[in-house]
Amino acid sequence: MTSAAAESVIVVGGGVIGSGIAFELAKRGLPVTLIERGRIGGEASWASAGIISLPHRPWTKPERVELGRISLERYPALVMELEERTGIGIDYRRPGEWAIAVDAEHARQEDAVAAWQRGLGLTVEDVAPDEARRLEPALPESLVAARFHPGVGSLSVYRLTQALAAAARQLGATILEETPVGGLLREGDRVTGVRLQDRDLHADVTLLATGAWTRLLGEGIGVTLPTLPVKGQLIAYADTPIRPARVISGHGGYVRPRPDGTTMVAATEEYVGFDRRVTGDGVAWLLELTRTLCPVLLQGEVAETWTGLRPGSETNDPLIGPVPGFSGLWVSAGHFRTGAKEAPATAELVAEALATGEIPPLLRAFDPAAQRIGG
Repeated sequence: MTSAAAESVIVVGGGVIGSGIAFELAKRGLPVTLIERGRIGGEASWASAGIISLPHRPWTKPERVELGRISLERYPALVMELEERTGIGIDYRRPGEWAIAVDAEHARQEDAVAAWQRGLGLTVEDVAPDEARRLEPALPESLVAARFHPGVGSLSVYRLTQALAAAARQLGATILEETPVGGLLREGDRVTGVRLQDRDLHADVTLLATGAWTRLLGEGIGVTLPTLPVKGQLIAYADTPIRPARVISGHGGYVRPRPDGTTMVAATEEYVGFDRRVTGDGVAWLLELTRTLCPVLLQGEVAETWTGLRPGSETNDPLIGPVPGFSGLWVSAGHFRTGAKEAPATAELVAEALATGEIPPLLRAFDPAAQRIGG
């Protein structure tokens, strides 16, 4: 697949995907403007659990697994580069991850996941429950199955996003925060830029990386980009008798020790529109998840609760590529729970496509046209 190389780019949306693309475009010398209606990293990136783990859903299409694999390999060098360029600490750690089960049904599910992961060539270590609890005393006494994933880590997605935008600025990008986009500018079937509150801004290509809000901008020109918000509620504990040293996953959620001394448990998955409330039902689910994965945390203080709106999509895959029916319009949105896990590869591939006019084969699976999306 080919298209004309972009001469200038507007990226709408300052989350980890949009900021990553702006950084990669700036590295390639393209004039790029990154526009964020609030603060850089202030939406899903701020709320993210920040776990950079192995793929764990066997129904995931191979191309998406590859996005995650490339990103996992890219992260150490990317973090080092960004921290050296900007001085922003990203809190990246790679202590590994425990994937556990506390009942026979979930143990069978974890068996299937582990077999699939090994089939991909990923490292998965079987550990006897008693040995796992000796190595990680915070694991539950009810543990019946445990596997260890070395090299898995976590980071602050908010700090990562801030660093990506700051590095892009250093390389010549224009960063506009607190700048709502009122709509897309078009001349016939060509999108020519965006309408701001005080002026119009033009570019050769406009790329929408606006997460769950992407549908709203598409509707303004009569195209349905089927993104949707998926709410996640999270909780953090402080002053617990024991803190896990590593990420713990299983039973639909995660536990992650944070650099500030608290431990996060995440997250619900709710299709309730743009509702940002922390609810009693949500907290109850998180407390039960805590009791399952790391019950010692319940002896600590509830330090924080919060929510985020993940960028889901009705196709169950991200939309990445040119928008059918319009020239000059691209989209990169809908990564759902794996935005941080797939961001480095997504950013590199999209920037390469825009800079060269050659769309990499790996992106074809996420092409809006291939997902039957059009104007």
